[in-house]
Amino acid sequence: MLESFQPSAYLGRFGVSADDPGYIYVIRSQSRWKIGRSTGKRDRLRQARTWIPDGEVVGIKPFWNHRAVEKYLQLGLAMFWYKGEWYDFGDDEFEESFIEEFIAFDDVDISRNSIDFIYFMNSSGMSEYTFEFSQRKVSKASFQREESVNRGGDGK
Repeated sequence: MLESFQPSAYLGRFGVSADDPGYIYVIRSQSRWKIGRSTGKRDRLRQARTWIPDGEVVGIKPFWNHRAVEKYLQLGLAMFWYKGEWYDFGDDEFEESFIEEFIAFDDVDISRNSIDFIYFMNSSGMSEYTFEFSQRKVSKASFQREESVNRGGDGK
């Protein structure tokens, strides 16, 4: 339950505030990945099984500021954006790295995940996309359409 999350005394040292707790999830359906957020872990799993019956839940990880974390992840993966919250890596080797890193986030330690997320974004190169987005003054959807290698398909 979200009510049981307790912030670490070290969060502030990393510029992380203990606000907006929730979960980030990654679900695979065939060759595509859905990246989204939820404040209810069990509810989202139950819902996912109805709208993605063949989907594989890769992970649901807790984060402080989960709305911002979702946005940064989705911007960081703009190159692979397909449609909505769906991403298609094609044959890019980054897919394996991204999934391994996401699985490595802790299943319960919200503070650790929130701090590790900073390192994850910077070490993966995804923070460059968030910086580029901040410079362009366009909507998230426009940015994803412009950056995506999947523009020619259903993602446009």
